[in-house]
Amino acid sequence: MRRGIVLFITLGILLLLSSIVFLFLQQSGALKKSVRKNIDIIQTNLLLSDMSDFLKSQNFTQDDIFYGSGIPVSLDLGPVSGTITLSSARDKIDINALLGSVQKEQQALDGLLLWMENRHVKAPSLLLAILLDSYDTDSYERERGSEIRNNRPWFQNGQIANSRAMETILQTYTTLSGDANLTLESWEETFGYEGAALDLNYATSEQLRLLYPDFPPAVIARLAAHDERYAKAEDLPIDEEYKASLLTVHFGITPTLETDTLDVRITFSSTQECSGSMGFWMGVKKKKITHLSLSPVTCE
Repeated sequence: MRRGIVLFITLGILLLLSSIVFLFLQQSGALKKSVRKNIDIIQTNLLLSDMSDFLKSQNFTQDDIFYGSGIPVSLDLGPVSGTITLSSARDKIDINALLGSVQKEQQALDGLLLWMENRHVKAPSLLLAILLDSYDTDSYERERGSEIRNNRPWFQNGQIANSRAMETILQTYTTLSGDANLTLESWEETFGYEGAALDLNYATSEQLRLLYPDFPPAVIARLAAHDERYAKAEDLPIDEEYKASLLTVHFGITPTLETDTLDVRITFSSTQECSGSMGFWMGVKKKKITHLSLSPVTCE
């Protein structure tokens, strides 16, 4: 009898252990993936720290930034590899500054509507209404449904704060108009959300047409060629009448020919089959790092 009880208990323990082993084997894939991901998150933090320290120790010249801008540089840091690209952080037109001028100056309004036309926006008046209603501080709807705050109280009215706010605007526009031609990515090729300076050594032809509507196409093409870096307006091979107004404030935007802030973008992958990306701004002189963004680390 006692022997039977012992055998029964032993059998029960064995069944319990086998169940645990079976469950572990079932979950081992997820467990391994979780471990890999945690390792890569640690590596990401170390990479961010190392790259930040490295970049802060560099004394970038304006020519270094200009001629190296946009060129992907390979990184090989043992278990982590990837690419890093540098550019000017002041390479977007601040939409908030522009919208302030759109309300006051016909040329600014016409320029923004023309930009929408070139981007094949089907209902430009509606998109403009949503943009202006997001920028101002009242609750008056310029067009039906254009005041997002009336439907979404959490939406920060008074400015277009960032990419997330702009994505909400585009989603609202698409819902109301049925037009999905304009994506966040295509919008952010031209516009940003803070800092009224625009680095002309990196400006696109679209941005230049918005900023200088009176300049002829040949001058815009010359400015957008970017075949060399210009330190001052006098160096540019354009007529004197255009040089005179080149660096004056236009529609709330201050043109500049000096890069004071770097935009650093890093994408990486690891031997653990995980990948991710990060980005930040760094002052050229003070080396202060801001605007840090990290994408979620994903593992195959």
